[in-house]
Amino acid sequence: MGKSIKERMLSISMGVVYFWFGALKFIPNLSPAEDLAKSTIHHLTFGLIPDEVSIILLAFWEVGLGFLFVLGLFRRQVVILALIHMVCTFTPLLFFPNDVFGEEPLSLTLVGQYIIKNLIIIAVLLSIYERKSVTEKQEMLSRNNSKDYSPRILISRYLFKKG
Repeated sequence: MGKSIKERMLSISMGVVYFWFGALKFIPNLSPAEDLAKSTIHHLTFGLIPDEVSIILLAFWEVGLGFLFVLGLFRRQVVILALIHMVCTFTPLLFFPNDVFGEEPLSLTLVGQYIIKNLIIIAVLLSIYERKSVTEKQEMLSRNNSKDYSPRILISRYLFKKG
């Protein structure tokens, strides 16, 4: 399987996960993460956004990211927004440690496991982002090389341009 097919499969699978998890949040009490999400957003926004509004906004964000991942649109920006989302998903580790960690050392509750699994999502997001940026850099280098202008020549032409 070529890199582009693997990258596309990762993007589509990321989109399905985001779409599915987000769609559940539109219907009250359907998402197992609803209460955690509401509590986390409440803490992050200092209670400025009502819980019922925050969960709908989160649903739109996740479903929107899902669509964009599946369609392969604005990949770099979508990955950045998803990474911001992922960083926020780890804040319950600080806000609600009793809900995340079990009684035994290194043990996690179901909520904790739900959060820690996001490490895999972060790895996929970084993989998608990294491959995209490397491809763009290669395209830029090949475009610059095809013009046979080195950066030094371009800079010197600009600096010593006649009046």
